[in-house]
Amino acid sequence: MRRILILCGLVLTGTVAISQNLDDINDLMGKMQYREAKAGIDKYLSNAKKANDPEAYYYKGRIYNSLSHDSSVSQAEQFTLKGEAFDAFKKNQQLDGKDVYLSLENHTSYLDLYYGYYDLGARSYNTKNFQGAIDAFKKAIEIENFILDKKYEYQQTSLNRLDTSLVLNIAACAIQQKNEALAVEFYKKLTDANVTGADYKEVYQYIVDYYVKNDDQKSLDEILAKAKKMYPNDEYWMDAEIKISSKSGDKNVLFAKYEKLIAENPSSFVLPYNYAVEMYNSLYGRDASNVGDVAIGEKLTATIKKAIANEDKVEITATMLMCNHLYNMSADLINNSNMIKGTKPEDVKKRNDMKAVANVSMDECIVFSEMALKYYEAIPSKTPVQKANYKIVLGYLADIYGLKKNPAKAAEYEKKNAAADKL
Repeated sequence: MRRILILCGLVLTGTVAISQNLDDINDLMGKMQYREAKAGIDKYLSNAKKANDPEAYYYKGRIYNSLSHDSSVSQAEQFTLKGEAFDAFKKNQQLDGKDVYLSLENHTSYLDLYYGYYDLGARSYNTKNFQGAIDAFKKAIEIENFILDKKYEYQQTSLNRLDTSLVLNIAACAIQQKNEALAVEFYKKLTDANVTGADYKEVYQYIVDYYVKNDDQKSLDEILAKAKKMYPNDEYWMDAEIKISSKSGDKNVLFAKYEKLIAENPSSFVLPYNYAVEMYNSLYGRDASNVGDVAIGEKLTATIKKAIANEDKVEITATMLMCNHLYNMSADLINNSNMIKGTKPEDVKKRNDMKAVANVSMDECIVFSEMALKYYEAIPSKTPVQKANYKIVLGYLADIYGLKKNPAKAAEYEKKNAAADKL
């Protein structure tokens, strides 16, 4: 046992001795013994007399980079080895004014490092090492910019100052880390460069959402102006403006924003429909703040009509909203008029005016309810929601005709309503 240990010691001593010579180190590289070659070049450069040998730094770069491709090496060590290889190549050029070594290979070692970091980033991402992936992708960008600054050119590829794939990869990693600020930092490299196309719409949407969440109105205005220009028919941008207006808590601010956007986008269904829902809730919702406001009720009617005009008719959500609104407004007006018990001329006039408006609302409710009825009756097999809406409309028509002293019509719809339970 003792003799074996002595032999091992002799072999190690021999390897160190051999590694003092660049030719021997080169032989180790040729045999792909990169660990041994690394030990040799490290020993060689530790000698103060060899510390400024440009050829040695070129060897170091080649050895470290080659070792970084070894599958047995951890991702963290690969990252470090590639970084030290990059530094070694730059040191070689610093010491060798004629740039002999890297020129002979057309500076392809830098390109290999670029691809190497790119690959390392992808592998790190696949193993959910998102920070490692970010670091590798950033180094790939650094080396790519270095190559471009040096004006090195390669027949096999063409590099760009804005590497969209790398930028997207870094942002994707940041999103996985829930690091929204970093994702936006890199996404903005694309939007600042006016990159556009179907594949990049989500980039603009992500940035918009980020500024909405962070109440950054100035930045939001800037990105929205650009997004609307790049993707003019996307309602996502309008939704973002609505969201930030709603965060103020001031309904007047929100309603004013809706009015502005509807005027700018007359063919939109979503805008008038959502505006109508906001007004509907302010009149009839649990936390209604405009109960009994006739002016808002009339505005709501006009707004729903705009939504109905743009409705696709696959689902009549706006039409049903109109039926609900007109029925509720009629009921509120009738109840309020009945509460006026005075006999003075002004009391009588107020009561009659309310009933007149209620009557107009009921007439309109009949029109829209009949439209809804026609739609639902044309559906042979109704979903539970469609069946519920169908019965609601029949109930509205029966009640309204009862109030209008038309018992025959009221009975007709009551009969249909009862039959609907068997559908």
